[in-house]
Amino acid sequence: MFAFINNSLSRMRRNADTTFGPQPIRIGLLGFGHLGQFLCAHFERERTKPTRDFDLVFIWNRSTTIFTKYGKDLNQELLVSTVQEGLQRLPDLVVEAAHPDVIRIYGEQILDVCDLFIGSPTALAFAPLEARLRKKSMESGQVIYVANGAFCGADDIVKMSERDLVRSLTITMRKHPDSFKLSEPLRSKLIHERGKLDNDEEEIVIYSGPVRELCRLAPHNVNPMAVGAIAAEHLGFDGVQGRLIADPSLIDRHVVEIELSGPETVIGDKKKTTFHIKTVRTNPAEIGYITGTATLLSFVSSIKHAKGQTAGIHVV
Repeated sequence: MFAFINNSLSRMRRNADTTFGPQPIRIGLLGFGHLGQFLCAHFERERTKPTRDFDLVFIWNRSTTIFTKYGKDLNQELLVSTVQEGLQRLPDLVVEAAHPDVIRIYGEQILDVCDLFIGSPTALAFAPLEARLRKKSMESGQVIYVANGAFCGADDIVKMSERDLVRSLTITMRKHPDSFKLSEPLRSKLIHERGKLDNDEEEIVIYSGPVRELCRLAPHNVNPMAVGAIAAEHLGFDGVQGRLIADPSLIDRHVVEIELSGPETVIGDKKKTTFHIKTVRTNPAEIGYITGTATLLSFVSSIKHAKGQTAGIHVV
């Protein structure tokens, strides 16, 4: 019943958009780490504008202790103790900037009420969860959006994938060794390999293989790889390849390399030529930070475009 009432109110708000002009997107924010704090500050600055894109209606974090150090600098009226309490404030869009487990636990509940914006797309590497969320989206009519983040060219890859023009996609991520947050056994592997090196400047290949397994082992670090697997839907998490490299020379940046191959084409005298793209993105970042500065700004732009799509999963 609650979901039905909210869907009716959402339709009323959309109808009001055409009558009184565009209304701000009512945002619920899950997570108050580095990214969540950046988003909160951005949304709150919006309140001072005569017209604004967003209206932050609640903030939730798995641990409430992080809020205590902000005191009066943080609008206490925005804080909720449970996700369900936040959903009762009838957001148009819930933005997850926390952890893949949050999507696993609350994703379907959110889609009963409003659209969902996933900031941790590695959650979708768990195939049963992806299937459940797609099913719920189709049943509720709510939309799932995925931030493209540090992944450049996602729109082009979606278009190519729709026409079965992507034959291979490899995504390589390079960071300083201290900028990784890894699960076992990759964490121990990195420590072990660093201890063996005579030269502190040598690269370490932490992982090379299908993206699905890497999303489980390094869920905080490889969101761009998950985006690539979603964009190249016919390859998916098992077909898209990921490489994770620790590079001690990257003291002020992260590097994401995307290499795509398409079908062979016969040119001239039966000579076969393969379509090929390689992009290199350098993202300024301090040592120890998982997310680069350009990704933070890209996230805001993606949220702004998270509207107007049909049910299902869409990269924005």
